[in-house]
Amino acid sequence: MKLGLLKFLMIFMLVLVLLDAKAFSAPLNPVAKAIENTTLSQDSIISVDIKNVSSGHTVFSRRPNIFLNPASALKVFTMAAALDTLGDEYCFETIAYIDNDKNIYLKLGGDPLLTSSDLNVLAQNLKKAYGGKIKNFYIDDFVIDKVSYPDGWTVDDLWPNSPKISPYIVDGNTVDVDFGISNDGKNVIISQNNDYRFSFINELTAGSTTNILPSLNYGEDSGIVSLSGTLSGNITKSFPVLDTAQFFTGKLRKALDNNGISYSRQFYAKRTPVDAKRIASFRRPLREVLCFILKTSDNFAAEVVFKVAAAKWAEKTLNSFETDKAAGEDVKNKSRIATINSSYGTLYNGKLMFFEYYDKAGLDTGKINLKDASGVSRYNALKTSWMVDALIYLDKNSKIREYMITADEGTLKRRMRDLKGNLKAKTGTIFGVSSLVGYVSSMEGVNYAFSIIIQNFGEKSSVVKGLEDDIVHGIYFLE
Repeated sequence: MKLGLLKFLMIFMLVLVLLDAKAFSAPLNPVAKAIENTTLSQDSIISVDIKNVSSGHTVFSRRPNIFLNPASALKVFTMAAALDTLGDEYCFETIAYIDNDKNIYLKLGGDPLLTSSDLNVLAQNLKKAYGGKIKNFYIDDFVIDKVSYPDGWTVDDLWPNSPKISPYIVDGNTVDVDFGISNDGKNVIISQNNDYRFSFINELTAGSTTNILPSLNYGEDSGIVSLSGTLSGNITKSFPVLDTAQFFTGKLRKALDNNGISYSRQFYAKRTPVDAKRIASFRRPLREVLCFILKTSDNFAAEVVFKVAAAKWAEKTLNSFETDKAAGEDVKNKSRIATINSSYGTLYNGKLMFFEYYDKAGLDTGKINLKDASGVSRYNALKTSWMVDALIYLDKNSKIREYMITADEGTLKRRMRDLKGNLKAKTGTIFGVSSLVGYVSSMEGVNYAFSIIIQNFGEKSSVVKGLEDDIVHGIYFLE
């Protein structure tokens, strides 16, 4: 009797489970079918999490709790933390000050989009504000540190694709170099039309295809670059400068000279005195920079913004710490503040800012591995479930969604055009990793947050991106 009853209960429970699974999976057919029909190899790791933004209810998940590399999708979350610290109305400012002895201080503001034209506008404003001879010209370069690349970035992997991260920023810290074939068709001619010049060892040969292979000789500070490979016709390539301070001051001198400003030719690094008077500036809104980062997935700009925000966060945190300490409050739990040094704009402080922001949001950051702000590092690791929970929080507590792109824009160009206006997303791609995170407004008007990471695939990226698009379309058609 007891055995029969036990069998009945087991069968009854199994029926309930099957009915529940059927009811749960029925509306998920578009998403499940997209994954089921993929041509990706079985070695590929596919992690997906989808939740209703309003209710937080999970509507589909597949391996959502494994830690994977998010690639550039990470930018949504690091830039949201930076936006929270800086504020929506923040502007990057490159400011000229003057002291009582007629010395000029140019305080760098970490504007990642600053151009030669912007420096010229600044020089024009400086000329209007002060027409006399400048006694000494100082550059205050303490906005961020001078660590060129985060952990997991290497010159061998990235050069010449990634400019050095530096407080000295102008024209993206890159220069254009022209390549052409000689009239007799035998030799490759290199033309450098910028005041900043490389020392090239030209081993290029004329050929039927173009494949220029640059490599640094004797270390990156030597300025010596070997070029091998072939060239089939005229082409212009951008190369990141190796000495950012030299590049910046060269552009600055040109702007000052063009505006007839008399100054001492030597520039010195020095902090701006607190009593110096502000007389000229160039401003760029944070919103312009964030739109650029999330549209183009620019790694350099993302790292700079993160460090600038880190400096503001560290200054605010230290001030709060000192205030609490002076008031006699318990500060034992703030021991990590002691590790913040006088160089506020560091990646380390940016990480503290990031973790504090999401900890306050109630999201578990304990096992997250964060090595940079842009998603380039091989060592970053997040879960799709965490990313979706963060997206839901950001939807209600941040304006970062406003800066994300929709279909057929930026890195989503020519993708999911039929979902334009219904999608806000961020892509991510590094070798062997593809990601897509964001929001979809379904045909029923339901707002979903989603995160997709696909790793260890050997197929062409177009196949992987196609699967991502199919999953997003599946979300759109959820009932």
